[in-house]
Amino acid sequence: MKINKKNLIIFVLVFCVCSYVGASVSADDNTTQFCESVYIKTKECPQAVCRLECVGGLAVDDCEKVCYPKECAEIDAESCPLDSCQILKGCSGEDVCYHKLINEPFECGNISYAGQKVECCYGLVKRCGERFFDGTCDMIGANTLYSVPICIPCGNGICNQFEDSCNCPEDCS
Repeated sequence: MKINKKNLIIFVLVFCVCSYVGASVSADDNTTQFCESVYIKTKECPQAVCRLECVGGLAVDDCEKVCYPKECAEIDAESCPLDSCQILKGCSGEDVCYHKLINEPFECGNISYAGQKVECCYGLVKRCGERFFDGTCDMIGANTLYSVPICIPCGNGICNQFEDSCNCPEDCS
């Protein structure tokens, strides 16, 4: 089989996606086991960290039910399962439950870094806010991936990727 540039790119993308999915699954094992075991024993799905869904994601009333972990951003900070999530300071100023970052940077946070262990790299600032299609802004991002500030190059006079009129009006007006 001849390996051309297109096939190589596809292979690398598939490999990266599979590696990421594998890392996510292994990080969630304890919470997944908790949700499953409580549901098997009690037929109740713990609402604080889990949700009851149909097998295969189908939305049918008479389907086989499974108790799965919620996404980290959907869980209150008080109930945050630290085996698969972390507690960060949210855009509201309150603690929020957020997914763990697989590779934390050593020296500084690059563009779109959402962690809080290091400061943003030179030329980047932490900002909150997401612009909707209708032009309105959500500056808090409650229960979403946008609930914590990210590092963006705001202030350089160019409306870059990850910037919009809500989180960087000085560049994206």
